[in-house]
Parts: sequence; structure tokens; C-alpha cells
Amino acid sequence: MGVFLRKDFIVIDLRHKLYDLSKLQEIAQGDEAFVRDMLETFVSNVADDVGKMQTFLRVKDWASIASIAHKLVSRFAYLNASELQELSIDVENSIQIDNNLTGIDEKADKLCKESIVLIEKLKEDFSFLSKSVEV
Repeated sequence: MGVFLRKDFIVIDLRHKLYDLSKLQEIAQGDEAFVRDMLETFVSNVADDVGKMQTFLRVKDWASIASIAHKLVSRFAYLNASELQELSIDVENSIQIDNNLTGIDEKADKLCKESIVLIEKLKEDFSFLSKSVEV
């Protein structure tokens, strides 16, 4: 099974996926420009969020980290990036609900690193993203 887009989009093998575009394509209803815009926005916003989270990690600003993790949950949902979505929820809940900061540095750092991997994969898979935001 794969996600199929026309033009400069590619076929993605979903067996080892970091993401899939089925939800985004359903929302777009065939509007490839919309998909392109959403991917560009995703890359830009997530790169910005990761940069902020890395800064907040250095100063141990847990409330700001939880806030960013909360935003990332919905961003990852659009791309069905379920592992990153779950990690974002875990980071947010560990801080806000469980008030458990044990290992939160590592979890938040992992979230940042894996988000960068996703961005790089998207830029690799979609040539129009390669000129967008640097991470």
C-alpha cells in the first residue's frame, strides 16, 4: 500500500513510514496546491517549534516545553506521524498532568531529534521542500 500523488510527488512505501498523507489528502479533496502548502507550513512550523524546544530544554522551562509538545500533537496528526504524536503527548502529559520530570529531558530531546528526522525525510521525498526552512 502506498500514498500516491501526481506531478513531483512520489509514491511512499507505508510499511516503514514516518508519516503518510492519507488524512491530509482527504482534507485536500484532490487539491495538490493545498497539500503542498500544508507540507511547507508543517516543515516551517515544526522546525521553529524544535528550535524553541531546544532553547527551553537548555533553561529547563518545562511549561514552555509542554506548550510546544501540545502544539506538535495536532501538527503530527495531519501527517499520521503517530509515533511522534504519541511522544509529544507523553512529553506534555509528563509535565502537565503527571508532574513527573524524571527523564523529561531525554524524552523532549528525542522528540526534537525525531522531528528533525521527519523534516529531513519530507525534504528528501518532496523536492519543493528542499529549499524551505533549514533545521
